[in-house]
Amino acid sequence: GTGFVWHESGLILTNFHVVYKANKINITLQSGKSYDATVIGSAPEKDLALLKIDAPSKALIPIPLGDSSALSVGRKVLAIGNPFALDTSLSVGVVSALGREIKSISNRTIKGVIQTDAAINPGNSGGPLLNSRGQLVGVNTAIYSPSGASAGIGFAIPVNTVKMIIPQLIKHGKLYRP
Repeated sequence: GTGFVWHESGLILTNFHVVYKANKINITLQSGKSYDATVIGSAPEKDLALLKIDAPSKALIPIPLGDSSALSVGRKVLAIGNPFALDTSLSVGVVSALGREIKSISNRTIKGVIQTDAAINPGNSGGPLLNSRGQLVGVNTAIYSPSGASAGIGFAIPVNTVKMIIPQLIKHGKLYRP
């Protein structure tokens, strides 16, 4: 799986399904240094997990946040991840559709999802989906693949959804629903 730095205090964001049932979580930064991580909070119904590592803040550079509501079909996006255990991979594509619905690991519907043709493969889960300015616009979460191969249909949780959930994960360790 993949994740990325949310905050220089050591907060790392990834998908819930990446850490689900994990006995131990170890995060390796681009520098090659590895750190044990603890789960700060999770939202299985949105397939998000917030982790914490004890690393020097100078080694942790958060991705600038974008605005997923500014996306439109045809906009260029970049997916970063570790597909098939090949680290630091980048794929480029476009926003194929907005407002999609997918099922979470808890079988709840995640609404408002970004669909992209940027290659999202096993191992890309939890990685960032960026706009052409290098700003985070989504968290790669799933592919639609009846055959098991990349079919050009990947999905990402919009960053605007993530922005609303992170404070709850920090404060309560979970998402409170009305």
